Amino acid sequence: MVSTPVAIISPFEQNYWDRFGEGFIASIEALTVKPQEVILVTRARVDVPSWWKVVPYWDDRIWPCVNVGVREASAEWCTHLPVDDTMDPNFFDGLVLQGDAVNVRGRWNGGLCYGTPDQYHNLLNMGNNGMPGLAVIRRKTWLKIPYRSHKYVDWVHWCEMRSHNVEASFDSRCVWTWVRHDDALTAQPDRQAEQDVVEFCQLLKSGRVIPGEDWPPKLAE
Repeated sequence: MVSTPVAIISPFEQNYWDRFGEGFIASIEALTVKPQEVILVTRARVDVPSWWKVVPYWDDRIWPCVNVGVREASAEWCTHLPVDDTMDPNFFDGLVLQGDAVNVRGRWNGGLCYGTPDQYHNLLNMGNNGMPGLAVIRRKTWLKIPYRSHKYVDWVHWCEMRSHNVEASFDSRCVWTWVRHDDALTAQPDRQAEQDVVEFCQLLKSGRVIPGEDWPPKLAE
């Protein structure tokens, strides 16, 4: 089996698995280049390929579950793939793992989702998520800068990585699908959550934010 040094991390509850699990398995198993690991963080009842790993843990905030998966991984790189999203069979074909975080272009019902070097450079001043797309991140970087429990976790995570000058690279192939549905966590706009991230960016620019899982973040005196 041809593989790449990436762990796919996916947390979910039973209802999401019942709805999307079959398609998720089909998506991963159809990959022409397989990830080194698939790590499911869940207490749900699942029937998955024997080489997948199930970590029996759950936190209703969801995002700490991804951090648990990253800690359990042995691969050099990790990506958080929600169980309701799918990868194209060629996702890992030609994926260049360089820098410390790779932004991979995808599609959704509003068009394409991806970041650009300019948007990453200006991310702390943008007021919106300039880095949509799937993130493939070095495990050692993720351990230093873990997910925080916020509605817009990927936006927050990219902002914090930017504040630490994490080197980002960009894959322009459109090779995955962001499946949108009305009961998804971020389906409805949330002005307060958006303002939270804007204020977080100001704190990041002050240099007072202590890396960690806390939300609100802990600050240096």
